[in-house]
Amino acid sequence: MADSNAQRETFKAAASGYRSRFEEAVTKDEAITLAIKGVENFMSALELSRDPNEREDLTSQCKALLNTAQRIKETEQWEPKTPANRLQKPDQVNHQAAKVAPSIPSSTTDVKKKSVAPKTTPASSPSLLKKVLNRDSPTASPQSRIRQLTEPISSRKLTTTEQKILLKAGNHHLYKFPQWDKSPSSHEFVLKDGTQPFTEPFDLSLSTYQQQFFSGWVRAPEALPPPSMFPSSRDDLGPLMATPDSIDLVQDAATDCSVVASLCAAIARAERGHDQMLPNMISPYDVNLQEPVLSPNGKYIVRLNFNGCWRKVVIDDRLPVSKTHRLLHVIDRKNPALLWPALLEKAYLKVRGGYDFPGSNSCSDLWTLTGWIPEQIYLQEPDTVPTRLWKRIYNAFLYGDVLITVGTGRMSAKQERELGLEGQHSYVVLDMKEIENDNLLLVKNPWVEGKGWRGSRPFTAPIDSNTISEESPEMRMSGVKQDNTVLGAQSTTFWIPLNHVIQHFESLYLNWNPGLFQYRQDIHFEWDIVNQHVADGCLVTHPQFFFSAKEGGIVWLLLNRHFRSLPEEDHDQSDALKDSATRSREPIGSPGELSKGYMSIFVCNSKGKRLYIKDTYLERGPYVNTPQSLLRWDSKPNSTYTVVIDQDELPTSNYTFTLSAFSNTAISLEHAIDHYPFQHLESSEWTRQTAGGSFGTPGYYSNPQFTLEVKERCDLAIVLTSSTLSDPMHVKLTFGHGKRIYKLNSRDVLANSGDHRSGCVFAEKRDLQPGMYTIICSLFEAGKMGNFTLRVHSTGAIVLGKIPRDGAGLILQTLPQAVFSVGTNKIAAPLVAHRLASYTIVARFSRAKRAQLDLMSMVARSPLRVSLELGRGPERKFFITSENGSFSDSAVVRTESTSIEPEIIWEARQECLWLVLERLSSPGDPAEEWYEVDVYTDQTRACSIGVWRNWDN
Repeated sequence: MADSNAQRETFKAAASGYRSRFEEAVTKDEAITLAIKGVENFMSALELSRDPNEREDLTSQCKALLNTAQRIKETEQWEPKTPANRLQKPDQVNHQAAKVAPSIPSSTTDVKKKSVAPKTTPASSPSLLKKVLNRDSPTASPQSRIRQLTEPISSRKLTTTEQKILLKAGNHHLYKFPQWDKSPSSHEFVLKDGTQPFTEPFDLSLSTYQQQFFSGWVRAPEALPPPSMFPSSRDDLGPLMATPDSIDLVQDAATDCSVVASLCAAIARAERGHDQMLPNMISPYDVNLQEPVLSPNGKYIVRLNFNGCWRKVVIDDRLPVSKTHRLLHVIDRKNPALLWPALLEKAYLKVRGGYDFPGSNSCSDLWTLTGWIPEQIYLQEPDTVPTRLWKRIYNAFLYGDVLITVGTGRMSAKQERELGLEGQHSYVVLDMKEIENDNLLLVKNPWVEGKGWRGSRPFTAPIDSNTISEESPEMRMSGVKQDNTVLGAQSTTFWIPLNHVIQHFESLYLNWNPGLFQYRQDIHFEWDIVNQHVADGCLVTHPQFFFSAKEGGIVWLLLNRHFRSLPEEDHDQSDALKDSATRSREPIGSPGELSKGYMSIFVCNSKGKRLYIKDTYLERGPYVNTPQSLLRWDSKPNSTYTVVIDQDELPTSNYTFTLSAFSNTAISLEHAIDHYPFQHLESSEWTRQTAGGSFGTPGYYSNPQFTLEVKERCDLAIVLTSSTLSDPMHVKLTFGHGKRIYKLNSRDVLANSGDHRSGCVFAEKRDLQPGMYTIICSLFEAGKMGNFTLRVHSTGAIVLGKIPRDGAGLILQTLPQAVFSVGTNKIAAPLVAHRLASYTIVARFSRAKRAQLDLMSMVARSPLRVSLELGRGPERKFFITSENGSFSDSAVVRTESTSIEPEIIWEARQECLWLVLERLSSPGDPAEEWYEVDVYTDQTRACSIGVWRNWDN
């Protein structure tokens, strides 16, 4: 009964709070929303009331509020009762956002909350901190002191496919995380008579290291403050949801340093005078007190941003309790009973797979916790300029529009001892100051037993009351002395110059207020990476998008790869667990290199149309192995671009992503325009018989060839790719009538891919007439073998097919080498036909040399003709001739296929036919030439061929 009375009073207080805020609403929608929430709480209190007088009073208040809301809804022009107490008008805020955005980076999120920042910097309003922390003061409401930046929401209408992607992305690990549509009803947190508190069906996993300390899962009233701190009586002890003191979060046996650093960053922002970012993510939440409240049934619902949208994460209040002094969850050193940070940590770790989560990087964590746009800066890159970097982030930090954390890279044990830093560990930046010639950062190591900075210190450090903990002497340290405080030395919080951060830390992690932008568009998509070794430069399967900005200006593009779940036996391979460059099973930090592949964003000047090869681009983001990649660039007015998503070494799998665009002008983001709706694909290979080399080599025409039937007038794009070969490739579209070609004139080439290049080549032909064509695929060097894929994209119907290789299905008879000696211009070999057969004769140039010189190269060959003749002299009959009887200077000379019956020879009273090779020779031509001659027939033992002889006389 006591619980019911307490719940009833909670609902009544909440309803009164909503009604009070309703009376001060400044917009029609805000007034209606607050009125509805007040009605809901009055009705909840009414259900729990047993007193007739109280029920009558509650019913009266509920009806009055409901009637008022209905009148407001029906009013076309509604005016608030009193003007809003705002320090800045919306147009002033937008002006500030436009001023800050060009000098800093930003990102994406589908957010519905409002984030705020002070009108003045903390340095100019030192008393603001106390007023914000003192929730009993009438001036404590942040809205009365702080400008508001409304976060933009994507206005794109999602396709059915995108809705399915988001729905599927909510099934993660063993849980379902539905999209956040509205704040939970207070009914979800009621503990009904005779029922047990809410308990999750599965416990979160712990690492082997953590299990050695693990005692059990314990409800919050018994878990906080930690039993190890109060081993005897727990009378008057229990969890709290608020504290008037500053918050000092630390990690202990948990390995989620990046998560704790993220929590510290958001809390430090609030303690500098800005609004709270994290507590309002937890329900039940008291909007009047502006803080979460204890849940009667032990159930909490946390709002987190991941896998494309804001989602509901349901947890219970059980925490992992240690049987020693080591703690398995985040703790506030100054207020060990504070519950909400541990709840937020638990909800986040549920999404990431469990308490064995090794940490990632803080900008990824803060993206999930706050929805603020993540950016990672590699401090060791040569283009990192300290003064420019400081200018980008300093003012934004003072305005509360950026959260900053830093991370170290690999360090030797000696370096860790000398510098007082943990290798591959996350730190939080609590404050920034400009003092004389020093640009200083107040950095905190969130590990409870962590080291403190032992490197060189600044000559000056802040001692005024505007540091993060204005009442804590340890946070006002000079560069020489640091004080100790409760629960451990505070040497893990230290001032350090920016140049030392750049020198000794690996990455700077930034999370930007999306409210700096007025417009946002999101698009969700799927990418099935079927082959990790994708042909270099090929964009055929890459996701591509149409982007336009009406007025141009600064644009930020954020690519977010969704977490994926894998079977339980592959828990360690899950994207939720392994999504960054670090990995660990050790007690602190997150050491252990991990490669998950890289991804990046390209912007190309292709007017929103799909591209096929990676040729030129306007802007490119860095290749990162984290789940988010940010590209900042300046677009031109009324321009349209193609945005390309690229990857390198991502494991073969099916991935889902969200691409978000932010700008202060109207923007459009859609799938790229596909100019070629028809696609045909053929897979083939270069073998020992078909790897003929580049154009001009003797074996070029033995390369793989394809027949292309164009059924209607259309445009055509040809893409040739190979994921197994690094040799340069080439492709030609020719007038070949759909047959294998053996000779090619320049006028017969309709399109080609230009210079040979590795991985991927592209050729395009506009306005191609209906007909039969031949495509030739070649490598620069003959004899190289490997697989390839030929894709033909078109605007009309086409048919693509393979042409059998030269001699395929025929019987090959290779003759002894044919040699033209000095002074000889015609040679012949007797051919006796045994049965009806089809004959094709091929002569391939081998080598040549001039008289009295032993030079086998750099000598031009003579024009050649190949024929099959009956008889000699003027009366002879030609059965087959190459090039219709003309001489050819091609390296390969061949005849068309012709059928010959033995009876023809007998009827002419001849013993045989003669296979004749004749050259046109002049004094400057080679003296000697060698040819390889092949005879193809469609019958076995079709003929017998004798030796070569001089045939001039």
